[in-house]
Amino acid sequence: MVSMSFGMKTGLLIQSLCPLAFLTFVKNFPFTTIGNVGNNLSLLEYVMQNPVLSAVEGTCFLWIFLSAWYFIEFKAFTWADKKSGYEIKCVKDRDENSLNFFITIIVPLLINDAGTLNGALTLGLIVLFLCFLLYNTKLFYSNPVLTVLGYRFYEFQFKENSEIQGICVGISRNAVKDDSVIEYKQISDNVFYIRGRDNGQK
Repeated sequence: MVSMSFGMKTGLLIQSLCPLAFLTFVKNFPFTTIGNVGNNLSLLEYVMQNPVLSAVEGTCFLWIFLSAWYFIEFKAFTWADKKSGYEIKCVKDRDENSLNFFITIIVPLLINDAGTLNGALTLGLIVLFLCFLLYNTKLFYSNPVLTVLGYRFYEFQFKENSEIQGICVGISRNAVKDDSVIEYKQISDNVFYIRGRDNGQK
């Protein structure tokens, strides 16, 4: 349970930055591979002439692939071993956090010189520090990818649950409200996947 939740937190963190990887990939993708003297280049020749940009593009592609894989793992994670029968209160919709995450974190990192060594190193260091900050906060749950796929985000508290205290964050496929009875599965600290028991959606 603990190790799986640890991995799920890491997976959601990677997934939250997938839009940055995708937009960086598209922004720098060589739709036409023309050499310095105007000749058409093969893929291998293009990689040899643009090693830094090719490394950035390859990293972005790998990041997108990992994000897709972790979404499959997240779906599997939500299907079994949920605790149930707990009533919640003080429910607040936090769907807007996903838009704020995209505008304030993803968009400003779309730098124009990702094909240069300085630009690639700068982008890599920023993403590294950002991952560290996201991992040590609850911001990783504000996941634009999950929003696009129909998930919603909430803040709530349990009415009676001696195991969990304080304000919690819930990721859910269906709407929940005050006095809902939920099933839940812990992702990290006070971040949970939740589902109302009176709704058959997964």
